Amino acid sequence: MKKEWSGKKTAAVICGCLGAGIILLVTFYISVFQLVRGVLVLERKYGGNIASEYYEFHNEVKNNLSYQVRFEDYEEKFGDSKNSSVDIAYPVVYGKDDFTAVNKIIQKEIGKVKSYVESVAGQLGKSEEFEFDGECYVTYMDEELLSIIYVEYGYLNDEVYESYVVSVNIDMESKMALTNTQLLDIDDEFSIDFRERCEKQNGSIELLNYYSDQNITQMLTSEEHLIIFYTPLGMEVGFNYYGGWVTVTYRDYGKYQKQL
Repeated sequence: MKKEWSGKKTAAVICGCLGAGIILLVTFYISVFQLVRGVLVLERKYGGNIASEYYEFHNEVKNNLSYQVRFEDYEEKFGDSKNSSVDIAYPVVYGKDDFTAVNKIIQKEIGKVKSYVESVAGQLGKSEEFEFDGECYVTYMDEELLSIIYVEYGYLNDEVYESYVVSVNIDMESKMALTNTQLLDIDDEFSIDFRERCEKQNGSIELLNYYSDQNITQMLTSEEHLIIFYTPLGMEVGFNYYGGWVTVTYRDYGKYQKQL
């Protein structure tokens, strides 16, 4: 038979339960605090959202380096009727050192766009309009490396006519551009794996079904088609193709790096 507890015993049990509850609650908050602090430390170290599995285009500008970046905008109209225009953003690097060479590398794409749109202006009819817009992202920056991309769209009479992603990687110690096709060792085996990763990350892209593995290898090893740049998650690899572009996130890019 169960005995009834005395008032003292009951009070002791209640106090004990309350004490244990408070200890558990305090332990829980300490654990949460440590977890959040750990995440913040990792985010400060690696940048971006470390919980993300795949990279999405955004800026990763850092303000604690020996150089900084600011964004400027280039706008100009061409043709007798001024019916051909450019509006494209780009970063400017500045700091105590001379970054003239670095900025020339970055702005090389601006010069190409200007020449291209100027040539289009001479081929347009009076009732036609061509707009070329571009956004630039600093995808990675540290003391040794700067990666940027231009995401560009051409519009003919307000309809999307073309789109590209142009990647620029710069060695910040030598202040020289890196040759993109020499960063990774890419062959048909890489392309087969790329196709599988692409479908997992981006879903089915119908047009890619018309490309063989050899075609993909050719585009991934062509300076004209290759898209490759560093991010806090690793490296983004892809290519421009007729009608668009595609990229895949490689956290394990290190095992594909060329041995120079």
